[in-house]
Amino acid sequence: MFKSIQWKLVVIYIMLILLAMELVSIFLVQSLEKYHIQTLSNTLDGKAQLISGYIIRHLSPVPRSEEISDVIKGFGHEMGIAILDGSASVITSTDDTRFQKGMKLLTPEVTQATFGTAAKDTRIDSKIKIPYMYYAYPVKDGDSVIGIIYLMSSMKSIYDTISSTKKILLTATLLSLVVTGVLGFALSKTITGPIQEVTKKAASLARGDFDQKIEVKSDDEIGKLTHMFNFLTMRLKETMEEISDEKEKLEAILINMADGVIALNDEGTVIHINPVARQMLALDDITGKNFAQELEKLLNIDMKQLLSQDSDSSETLIKTDAAILKCIYAPLKRKNRILGHILVFQDITKQHRLETMRKEFVANVSHELRTPLTTIKSYAETLLDGALEEKELSRQFTSVINNEADRMTRLVNNLLELSRLDNRETQWDLKPIDPVTILNEVLTKMRVNIQRKGQILEVRVPERSPEVLVDKDKIEQVFQNILSNANKYTPKGGKISVELSYDDKTVSIAFKDTGIGIPKEDLPRIFERFYRVDKTRSREMGGTGLGLSIAQEIVQAHNGEIQIESEPGVGTCVTVRLLTIAQELVKRNEM
Repeated sequence: MFKSIQWKLVVIYIMLILLAMELVSIFLVQSLEKYHIQTLSNTLDGKAQLISGYIIRHLSPVPRSEEISDVIKGFGHEMGIAILDGSASVITSTDDTRFQKGMKLLTPEVTQATFGTAAKDTRIDSKIKIPYMYYAYPVKDGDSVIGIIYLMSSMKSIYDTISSTKKILLTATLLSLVVTGVLGFALSKTITGPIQEVTKKAASLARGDFDQKIEVKSDDEIGKLTHMFNFLTMRLKETMEEISDEKEKLEAILINMADGVIALNDEGTVIHINPVARQMLALDDITGKNFAQELEKLLNIDMKQLLSQDSDSSETLIKTDAAILKCIYAPLKRKNRILGHILVFQDITKQHRLETMRKEFVANVSHELRTPLTTIKSYAETLLDGALEEKELSRQFTSVINNEADRMTRLVNNLLELSRLDNRETQWDLKPIDPVTILNEVLTKMRVNIQRKGQILEVRVPERSPEVLVDKDKIEQVFQNILSNANKYTPKGGKISVELSYDDKTVSIAFKDTGIGIPKEDLPRIFERFYRVDKTRSREMGGTGLGLSIAQEIVQAHNGEIQIESEPGVGTCVTVRLLTIAQELVKRNEM
């Protein structure tokens, strides 16, 4: 019964009232006792002073007991009075049986009074078992104590009053406890009743019935609890619906995602597989089937060991007939216990192809550096072996070494520039400028080489064009690189034409030549690093295979584009398009 919160509340109420009443009773009884004792003490002191005024003249020079007896008879009906001399001997008293004439009193209060200080004490009479207050008051003549007034008063009435008060307080306490118990039971019922109802509704809620609702009957904490329960029920119902929606969304994501996903339980049985995984692995519907044997074949692993290991995710590569797949394995854990397994398959065929291109790039760099190094070393060894003595031959060899060193320097500089462009470390000095100005400066620099080779240069460039926001040196490098390629691969007597045109959005610069051209199958790879159509001929002309790659990076960094059209034996046309300043600002605002 006492496990119920209702009875616990009743007991708490009773204990609180009991504690409060006990504290009040103790304080009240102590205060009442202190008050009565202090009142009695003040009464005795007042009477002693009054008696002192009457008897002081009868104590000196010789105590006159008859006169003193007459005086104290008028005060002795309420208390016992004894008059002592200065040495504490009884002169006279109202109670001869207690205070015999000539008897010497040596009680603590009398002893203190002989020294001139009033004193009192409370003692219980050993015969009648009644407490008395004893008061000794010194009667002085100057500084000398000539007598002592000794008063004795019963305290029985005081303690009778206190005892009656205690009985009244005990009765009040018992009555309060009864009333508190009844009221506490009724009050706790108003609390536990709604809680019991909430408990019943919560049990229904746990069984999946989310249509539970409790009537709110008050605005207090219990009313707030029932209101919150109703709100909780509504939110729980909404949450379950949201979870159902999220589950459907997750299934939609798994079905439509680009990666393949297979989910297994802790025994290796497939609980979900999306269509991409089924397509990647060429599998039929295996949901609900044990996938251990198929995985062992595909991944070349021990499935039992995989399902029992307590490791984090791992990766492995799978090669199929049509693609290269990366399989990522991750266990599903809860409190260090594996509940299932997730396998994610990613098609990395394109990344693998890029990795192959990267390796080819490294091999090309190594080859490009090794070739001039081999030439430099062989010529240098020849010079050291005695060719230095032949002036003409040594001069020729030294020139070859210098040319190969220049070739290596160009290669390294181009590689460094590409690295800065890839890592976005290039510092761009963007300023508005007319591209006609840049183009004319490049044509001025290249005109001599073009004329020296006997080529025809045709320029169709207006005096002014819309300004572009570019790094002048970098764009000049692009134009010079393209024009240099046209000069290299156009034979003597060929024609190189440069034309600039523009509209409101772009400025287009076309470099057209009548050179050897580029085969159609090589055009898609023309911007790859170190890619050459004719590698032998390109090296003979001093090319590194990086010029067009750098040009493309620079143009794209300026939000422009570069295009190449070519036909073998007819020629090549390279077109660079740059955004005007107005269009550049529009594009930046859109970003």
